[in-house]
Amino acid sequence: MCTRKVSRVHQELSAIIQNVAEAKKITDIEYNVIFGFEDVDSFASGFYKVQIRGKLNGCKVNQRLVIKWHHSVTDRACFREAYKREHIFCNIVTPFYLNIQRTLICNEGLKYKFPNCILSSVEYNKEVIVFHNIEGYKLFDRFQTIDFEHVSLVIKNLAKLHAFSFITSELHPDKFEEFKQQLNKDVQYSEIRNIPKSLIYYFNASLSVISNEKYKDKLRNISRHIAFILNKYSAPATKYNVICHADCWHNNIFFKYQGNRPVDAIFVDYQLVRFASPVTDISYFIYMCTDFHFLSKYYDQLLNIYHGTCSAVLRECNIDIEDVYPRAVFDEQLKEHSQFGLVEALISMKIITAESEEAQKMTEIKRQVTNDAQIEEYEIQNQDIFVNRVNGIVNFFFERNYSLNDTQYP
Repeated sequence: MCTRKVSRVHQELSAIIQNVAEAKKITDIEYNVIFGFEDVDSFASGFYKVQIRGKLNGCKVNQRLVIKWHHSVTDRACFREAYKREHIFCNIVTPFYLNIQRTLICNEGLKYKFPNCILSSVEYNKEVIVFHNIEGYKLFDRFQTIDFEHVSLVIKNLAKLHAFSFITSELHPDKFEEFKQQLNKDVQYSEIRNIPKSLIYYFNASLSVISNEKYKDKLRNISRHIAFILNKYSAPATKYNVICHADCWHNNIFFKYQGNRPVDAIFVDYQLVRFASPVTDISYFIYMCTDFHFLSKYYDQLLNIYHGTCSAVLRECNIDIEDVYPRAVFDEQLKEHSQFGLVEALISMKIITAESEEAQKMTEIKRQVTNDAQIEEYEIQNQDIFVNRVNGIVNFFFERNYSLNDTQYP
């Protein structure tokens, strides 16, 4: 980044930090900005850590913040709707959910950790979100094989998050309808004509390494229709919809450890939250982050953990899960809606198994490229990981007899 651009970015960040200080009533501030940071394996620009020091009510304070903001006008336009979505979740949904949690949920183990947003703006061309930094938590290395302890924490947290929608639906139907109206259009896929054509080529990159010819043929038959699949399954189902995180994978999950053992998890990045089937979140995480060996051993246990945790949260509010999300319905949605997670993972697998620099380049291309020749320039270093992960999730999906055939294409 050239000196002139850095200077301009510093000036704009300084204005944001001053706004934070004013909102928190901190005076005499000093701050240090870190432009990007090693402990977050980010595929995109727009993240800054800030250490801010000053005085609050005469006492010294020292706080660490994360600022989500894009200095590029082009990037601001690209992420504008995502910032609006996170603003809605943090400023409208989260306070309501927190009130439910404080008043109705007594079991500490069933409580969900919400993002600690301290400033957000969706003013045109000045979009910004500021959070307190998450202390004592860290990312899981996406190149390592994830284990049951980590995955079960994620599944439990998805169940807790989804349970709030069922509680709101039952106890506050007017508020639930309000949330639905604000979140029922997916940020990425609600307009088929705006879905990048490049997704087909990333999907086909995964398709090209599948070894089972029968499975490959089935997936090849849908390759031209993946935009329709993404559009259909990211939208609300007929019934049983919840506010989904919609981007639950390694880079958006922080874990707390005691020794080497994970004991807690926090989700970050709510810029894609949507109103849809809970299975879209579950299948997205499972296919993006696990492999065939893991799923073959633990998949059914994880489904039981999800439904059992959701049931336990609902019982705190005197709601029977069989009235709001029966196990039979959950199992049926898994058969049909899991294709959403599989398609998303096959589109993303080449990127998420790449080293950070490669992944960043491919992520930028993914939003704009329209021919596979440009994609082929980026052969990843971790080809064996890519091939194994693709074949693993494809084999598992079809061995479960999940559906690719229930969708009627236009």
